[in-house]
Amino acid sequence: MSKTMRDVGEFGFIRDLRTRLASRNPFVVLGAGDDAAILRPTPGREMVFTTDLMVEGRHFDLKTMTPRQLGVKSMAVNLSDCAAMGAQPKACVVSLGAPKTFPYKKIMSFCDGLVQGGRPFGCLVVGGDTVGSDKLVVNVAMLGEVEKGKALRRDEAKEGDVLFVTGTLGDSGGGWHSLSHPGQKAKEARPILHQRHLAPVPRCQVGRLLVRAGFSRCAIDISDGLSSEVNHLCEESGVGAEVHAQAIPLSSALSYYCREMRLDPLTFALDGGEDYELLFTAPVSKAAKILGRIAVSTGVRVTPIGRIVSAQKGIRFIDEKGRRRPLKAKGFDHFGS
Repeated sequence: MSKTMRDVGEFGFIRDLRTRLASRNPFVVLGAGDDAAILRPTPGREMVFTTDLMVEGRHFDLKTMTPRQLGVKSMAVNLSDCAAMGAQPKACVVSLGAPKTFPYKKIMSFCDGLVQGGRPFGCLVVGGDTVGSDKLVVNVAMLGEVEKGKALRRDEAKEGDVLFVTGTLGDSGGGWHSLSHPGQKAKEARPILHQRHLAPVPRCQVGRLLVRAGFSRCAIDISDGLSSEVNHLCEESGVGAEVHAQAIPLSSALSYYCREMRLDPLTFALDGGEDYELLFTAPVSKAAKILGRIAVSTGVRVTPIGRIVSAQKGIRFIDEKGRRRPLKAKGFDHFGS
């Protein structure tokens, strides 16, 4: 009979976890095991601090993802916040609530996913907390570093700036729809969309390049859907925006899936959420350099999708026929239905 969290207990779990987290890094003076971790900040840099809470049944479903995938994604959503600030991820603490009958093997698989998700970005797990819970609850709190005064912010968009996005949009929403509606239609596209939903790739390299090259001062990650993020960015900066439907980058997998399922891919791109791409602004004079430099340096696709206008003009969506309508925020709402 397999062990559960009740069989191992809190201190047994901490003991096993420390063996997985052991790592040497000059940033970490003291890692997991004491009352708190001790970190050594880099001179000349500012700290970026972010956190994200995920609750079973609200943000994830273990019927459609493995515990390891949950661990990877739990790291990715916080790494994406660091990317949106142009920060280098450094370390995080993880709090976990789990039912006492939850299989211990699955918990350790989740922890392996945390390590797997953070390793490519140099982000270490240096501590955390655990508690009994009616359902699985995951909270990651992450620290990053960015050059002093250079962080990308939501309130720095300027009238006349170009709006850019990385990657393609709507794939994660399409992946969620596919997992929720299994079948044989568009079966070639489904694994691609599933991967984009279950294992998003944070755009940390792009965020760091935007800071180092001085291309941008304004960015936000696309976690709740493009429509929501454009509205967030404009509200914080006190500006308006125009977004062109024909410019929004869609993957061939999403286009094919939606064609077969008789769905509109733009709905996923605008409102689907969890793409964890970057939305950022830059002056027109830097647009050509941005497109070339980012593609060459990171291999990530970057697409101009609109421009920043005065607040009086509002936030407008221009469809394929040139018709204009307000771009309302319809993305994910943590307290919505």
